[in-house]
Amino acid sequence: MSILAPVAAVFLLQGCIQETFPEGGALTAGQVDGAENSLVGKVNALTSALMSSGTAGYSSLYGTQVDFGLPAIHIMTEAMLEDLAIAGNVQAFQFYMFSYNLGQNDTEWPIAYFWDCYYAWIKLANDIIAEIDPQTDDEEEQGYLGIAYAYRAMFYLDLARMYEFKPNGYTSVPDDVLGLTVPIVTEKTTEEESTFNPRVPREDMYTFIMSDLDKAAGFLKDRTYSYSRPTLGAVYGLYARAWLEKGYWTEGGDESAFREAARYARLSIDTSHKTPLTQDEWEDPQTGFNSGASNNSWIWGLTVSSEMLVNLLAFNAHLCSEALWGYCYLSNPSASVSFYNNIDDKDFRKHSWLDPKRFDYYDYKLAGTETEQDYFLNGNEEMQISPARNYQTIKFRPVGGEMMDYVSGNPADHPLMRVEEMYFIEMEATAHYDLGQARTLLNSFMRYRVTDGSYNCDPRTADLDSFINEMFFQKRVEFWGEGVLFFDYKRLDKGITRHYTGTNHPSIWQFNTDGRSPQWNIVIGRGEFQSNTAINDSNNNPSPAGALTVPQS
Repeated sequence: MSILAPVAAVFLLQGCIQETFPEGGALTAGQVDGAENSLVGKVNALTSALMSSGTAGYSSLYGTQVDFGLPAIHIMTEAMLEDLAIAGNVQAFQFYMFSYNLGQNDTEWPIAYFWDCYYAWIKLANDIIAEIDPQTDDEEEQGYLGIAYAYRAMFYLDLARMYEFKPNGYTSVPDDVLGLTVPIVTEKTTEEESTFNPRVPREDMYTFIMSDLDKAAGFLKDRTYSYSRPTLGAVYGLYARAWLEKGYWTEGGDESAFREAARYARLSIDTSHKTPLTQDEWEDPQTGFNSGASNNSWIWGLTVSSEMLVNLLAFNAHLCSEALWGYCYLSNPSASVSFYNNIDDKDFRKHSWLDPKRFDYYDYKLAGTETEQDYFLNGNEEMQISPARNYQTIKFRPVGGEMMDYVSGNPADHPLMRVEEMYFIEMEATAHYDLGQARTLLNSFMRYRVTDGSYNCDPRTADLDSFINEMFFQKRVEFWGEGVLFFDYKRLDKGITRHYTGTNHPSIWQFNTDGRSPQWNIVIGRGEFQSNTAINDSNNNPSPAGALTVPQS
């Protein structure tokens, strides 16, 4: 298979990214095959819709290459942060609008993508729930109910955290909008009810989420599934995420909520029997971050077949640098220099990015043949491949180490929950009521990453704030590019720093923020206004357009 040189779709004018109000996500024929006639078809349709090329219909409607579901959303949220730098051609980075704070108004499609995807997926979960009698004695049906409730809880938890307005120094809302999340649509919601379905307060939303998790836990209690379907360990992980969020609702923190977050995180670790990635698993050039079956870390993930993907509408085309059919050989996705330089040289996670000293620094394990490795490292003018840049990522590998053939190298599994996240939730929550124990937890975890045992956070974590800063940095290193960190930045009120001496961020989006970015309060698109009169300008989140400026010095 020859390399297809991508042509970047660059939208320099706001009018080019106007939303045209699609009816919602569209599934491919393969996704819906048999869905109307069997429960297993409906379950497969749900999981397929989460990461298939063109899943929301945006690819055909707008010509965008970012329409591949949840993995695309994870890149969108990563692009709003600070540690992903584009060292090459900015126009080749198809998610540039999220880095540049473009397309974030309620009339533009980039911001509508979140809503249109999640509510289409919720509909698929609702359809499964509606079809099964909750009193069924059929074990297979009980398992499907548990799967549907777990997915629906995850969808609403993501939406609640994305759309709840959090105070920031750039935009504001009336008091009656504070704490609002999104409308709840269940299997029982009528068409008439959906036409006036308001944003619900976070207290109501989390009560609903916890109810779904309770049901999922009950139905999945005695089920054994692989990582490709939610298990009881995954449900406990969702509880942990939700309780951690609730811990920050009150000034000074809610100790009881933090204790629940820590308890459920530990339950997830113990119930799943998962263990942190080893160095060999992390750096494997054939299976690194593309195969849930190749490690014992993934509690929950998505699997995909080559039939569900096209070459450029897939995660690996955008963040797998060694995939020479995608955009990375033009955009050169990299770690921010300041972020990279603060990682301990003894931490093997630092090998996820190319050091300026290259192989004098570390004997990197690269995918492909020697010829293909040369193309990647040194470029090839005839094939229009630019050389790899300093700090460029090699974290996400082409499937099987295949650098040239997208059919083989593209269908990468995608993690939804690694056990490492539970370790971080446990230590963050514990810090709010037992700082000493939290230090012990962080030091213990870091022995998995700085394997000579030399890491010790104690001297630089004298108080809660300094501990949170250190814990958070290590979490940034752990989950770079995976779509986890957006929620941490927003919850912890962390700012982003892209403008600094020696930065490798493009000059056009070298934004620095004091605390939360206004982008992180996701705006509801006008497509919802048209079908749901309870949503309008007065209770929407404010547009962040123009709120961020690039320093002139």
